[in-house]
Amino acid sequence: MKLFKMQLSRKQYHQAMVVFASALILTGFFAYNTYTERKQYQTYLQNSYQRSFREMVTNVENIKLLLEKAEVSASPSQSNAIMTQAWSQAFSAADNLGDLPITHTALSKTAKYLTQVGDFSYALSRQNAKNEALTDEEVQQIVKLNKYAGFLLEQLHILESDVSQGKVRFGELRKQGKLVLKKASQNAVDVNFGTMEDKFSDYPSLIYDGPFSDNVIEGKPKGLAGKDIKAEEAKKAAEKFIGADKVGKIIVSSSGKGKINTFGLEIIPKDNNRERSISIDITKKGGHVLWMLNPREVPEKKLTDQKASDIAKKFLEKQGFGKLEETYFLKNDNTTVITYIGVTDDGILVYPDLLKVKVALDNGEIVGFDAYPYLMSHDKREIPKPKLTEAQAREKLSKRLTVERVKLAVIPMPGNKEQLCYEFKGRNETNDYFVYINAETGYEENILRIIKEANGTLTQ
Repeated sequence: MKLFKMQLSRKQYHQAMVVFASALILTGFFAYNTYTERKQYQTYLQNSYQRSFREMVTNVENIKLLLEKAEVSASPSQSNAIMTQAWSQAFSAADNLGDLPITHTALSKTAKYLTQVGDFSYALSRQNAKNEALTDEEVQQIVKLNKYAGFLLEQLHILESDVSQGKVRFGELRKQGKLVLKKASQNAVDVNFGTMEDKFSDYPSLIYDGPFSDNVIEGKPKGLAGKDIKAEEAKKAAEKFIGADKVGKIIVSSSGKGKINTFGLEIIPKDNNRERSISIDITKKGGHVLWMLNPREVPEKKLTDQKASDIAKKFLEKQGFGKLEETYFLKNDNTTVITYIGVTDDGILVYPDLLKVKVALDNGEIVGFDAYPYLMSHDKREIPKPKLTEAQAREKLSKRLTVERVKLAVIPMPGNKEQLCYEFKGRNETNDYFVYINAETGYEENILRIIKEANGTLTQ
């Protein structure tokens, strides 16, 4: 009987231990699960706050760009479009600012500035819609608003750098409730927004249209000459474009359908290293190269910009493209991307006929190519004679623009249309611009600001 009681006690002991161990495991599981969920939520918040912050920076960049364009616009209609976009960007910036978990008093003036930029832009857009031009006083207000947009952007870029380096985590700001954090975070946020508090004391009360290379192209492709081809013919076209010495084998990786139907090909090198495979799309109609990318690393720069340009131009001539003119370029990671546009025999620039070539600066190899705009737009054009003289078109320009040169140019327009314009390259006190005056009506069709940096020349 005594042995039975002892055995029973052991059994109960083991059961108790099992229950206890299970409880520990369950407790640990729930604790870990709670911790994991909390970390995931914190990560989600951090990413959400960073996205709002980055979008706000982009909004302010666009506000500054649009205000700069407004300074040199002489057309009420064009000014209307610019100011409407500025209003939209200011509204979006204020909305993104409101999403950030920052309660510093400086935000009140930053938010007020963005709101008043939006209100002022909206009021001017309504005025322009009535075909009323901006007054000199309104232009001076735009100049002043632009000055503060530049200062705001400068501070945001400093803070953006701190965020990217991990010195500021917006999730921590939310958890603390105030900007009373570790010293690095306090300096990064408190100082930047605090400085804005002082600078915004006297500001006036009161979408980005992009370069032609990013123009949305509509309609059917006009440059696809030739018959429909099969996959084997596409492979031959790809090998000719790349060079047989770089080809081990070619496989069809996709069959794309869209405005331009293509064979998507993978060119595997002779050493069979698929990490170095070249991707290329060949159009099913005509067998044209639509797009190519060689992902190889370019370890160093040996070539000058002029040499790279010469190589790209000779490459395009070899591929059978007609007369072209270099417009913009951008250098990155020891490569340069050069943009070319078509030119008529009369010297008229044809912006819709656009090609991009990427050149490796170590040995001049062509490592990227994009002919989508060209193949969508290229066609035999009957370009009309301008109805306005250059002098008449010049009268439509803002008096705040000093003209440096003039050319005739065909530019893309909404609805898959094109328009002959006078392209005036000019400058105001601080920035360079292209202003496009309709050669038939004198209407100010577009304004692009020229951005010259160490890595290239672009337009916005």
